[in-house]
Amino acid sequence: MTRRMASSTVTAIVLLAVCAMPAVGQQKLGDFVGDGGYDWIIGKWVAAGDEGKVELEYKWGLDKHIVLAELKAGDYKYSGIVMLDSDRGGVIEAGADNKGGIVKGEWTDDYGDLVYRLQHTGTSGSVAKLQVVCSKVDADSVAIAMYGVDSSGYRKSEPTSKLTYKRQPATAATVPAAPGQTAQSFDHQTLGDLVSQVGYEWIAGKWLATDGDQRYELEHKWSLDKHVVLMDLKMGDFSYHGMVMLNPAWQEIFQVGADNQGGLWKGTWDQSYEGITHRVEYTQPYGTVRRMEHVYVPNNDDVFKVKEYSVTSGSRASEPGRTLTFNRQTTSAGGK
Repeated sequence: MTRRMASSTVTAIVLLAVCAMPAVGQQKLGDFVGDGGYDWIIGKWVAAGDEGKVELEYKWGLDKHIVLAELKAGDYKYSGIVMLDSDRGGVIEAGADNKGGIVKGEWTDDYGDLVYRLQHTGTSGSVAKLQVVCSKVDADSVAIAMYGVDSSGYRKSEPTSKLTYKRQPATAATVPAAPGQTAQSFDHQTLGDLVSQVGYEWIAGKWLATDGDQRYELEHKWSLDKHVVLMDLKMGDFSYHGMVMLNPAWQEIFQVGADNQGGLWKGTWDQSYEGITHRVEYTQPYGTVRRMEHVYVPNNDDVFKVKEYSVTSGSRASEPGRTLTFNRQTTSAGGK
């Protein structure tokens, strides 16, 4: 994958919601968590670790269709999205950290505890499998233990760490420092590095496209010291939240996200004769899968177009189903 291909990933998730078919009556993550009695985990938590304060937060998003996970310990930061795979009846999470690592895993229950079975891939390609066990102590305390996993996939008998977290009062959301406000040095290439090298910084900000009476409100926002891009899209009653991440070990750019209709989204990027192509797989509630491709064509720093192609039987349609033109929103219309 070329650097130009990788850098284009920031542009690559604009039309995720265009083909979404709203589902009526499906169970959402909030129902799943509430019915199981696990909503005690939602909130902001703080523990005293060996190297200082550890801050953890789980908060609802998209009308309780997702949970946003944030962890900060010293100079380490992690962000993830917890989503319900309603077809399998499971709860999954994907995220990234500011050290270049990527994380994926699944949440399960274990006799009243919440267990997160995760896989962490580092910048060199090394993979670590861990299990995080969250145990409710009382309404305002939770014990969280981290365990290694042996070669057979079983949890080791003793945790590598165990901390007791105390619930913190609800406060206004903290706004992350804008890129460039903190001095950072990395021993690996970040998504931000790739974007900067080919001059794609202009994609960050708020954008608007219209198609008749339909408005598409889009925002790309840097996070985790430019290791990821957070993307939000609103189209009428439809809302989507996702993360664009770089797997530096494999030079793979991928995206995961969810919408407020119960859909799950994943995708990868590549270069084609027509431009930069985002291949999208959208799983509707109850398991129906739809595939599509989006091609991104920048006009200038304030305008870009997205062509949407349907994909059936592994082949892309010869002509785009639609083309949307996105215009940057000025300060007076909501800021860049």
